[in-house]
Amino acid sequence: MWQHFTIAGSGLYLPRQALSAEDVDGRAGLESGWTRAHTGVLKRHECSGPETLASMAQAAMSAALQDADASWSDVDLLLDASTTRHQPIPCNAAVLQSWVGAAAHGIACMDVQGTCLGFILALHVANALLASGAYRNILIVCAEAPLMGVDWNQPESACLMGDGAAAVLVRRAAPSPTFFFAHETFGQYLDACQIPAGGHRVPPNRFSPETEAQFRFHMDGSQLLRAAYKHLPVMTQALLSDAGTSAEDMHVIPHQAAPKALALVRRLLGFHAERFHDRSAEMGNLVAAGIPAVLHLCRGERLVNVGDTVLLLGTSAGYAQAGLVFRL
Repeated sequence: MWQHFTIAGSGLYLPRQALSAEDVDGRAGLESGWTRAHTGVLKRHECSGPETLASMAQAAMSAALQDADASWSDVDLLLDASTTRHQPIPCNAAVLQSWVGAAAHGIACMDVQGTCLGFILALHVANALLASGAYRNILIVCAEAPLMGVDWNQPESACLMGDGAAAVLVRRAAPSPTFFFAHETFGQYLDACQIPAGGHRVPPNRFSPETEAQFRFHMDGSQLLRAAYKHLPVMTQALLSDAGTSAEDMHVIPHQAAPKALALVRRLLGFHAERFHDRSAEMGNLVAAGIPAVLHLCRGERLVNVGDTVLLLGTSAGYAQAGLVFRL
């Protein structure tokens, strides 16, 4: 497969309010030290007033444009890959455009939704759109506020989450044979990770104190780990084989699911610790924003540089998995 883009700029925004593991213990009614011991997430940020999902996204997008030395007049497509929604309709990207104002009027807007895999899928879509010649610069944004939707009666998942936004500007470039992609979905695990209510199946007008739990995030961590243990190595090995590379030859930016889960994945797949970039302990699980957030940090800290081969790898709700190899 051919890569038709370069990373022109990136940006990250984390809310002002920081929560320690002990703060989360108190919120969940747990003994102090539980979150630190059971999840390994030491710190995360929470979006609270006057900050909003849109204001976080706008800050991340502005930072990405500044990093790329670009302006809104350079952007041909605004592609939102978030899980968290501003409102049911219009699409997230259109809501963000309205927040930006006149500078963004007329820019094409669309969403790509893949829960925690959102950024990987959006980058795959952007690569194809740039290959078509229809666009020159695509701004991908992921803004997430999962803390609002967790079920504190399920601390195994609730105590993992964090809020934040990240954005990446991809620019059309001369094609090179450096792009490899894999994506698989296993519907039999649908119940392992979901929010059952809020859509047509259980519409919002059925919300009540008795049904509230159905409108919150549910995750069976042990079932998801078993699914990943079974399926992820097979897909990853096939992807690396297609790319003609090995685990030792690349930087890996995984979905920032949880510190303990990432340590298991790294050992299972044989990635070197110094090239496996895990920031989940300091940010929590940012859902779709986690991968572009870490990509931004790695670029800024010169941990990954132009010409390096990067593997983006992750899993998502229900159970799906994807990997994308590209040249930075």
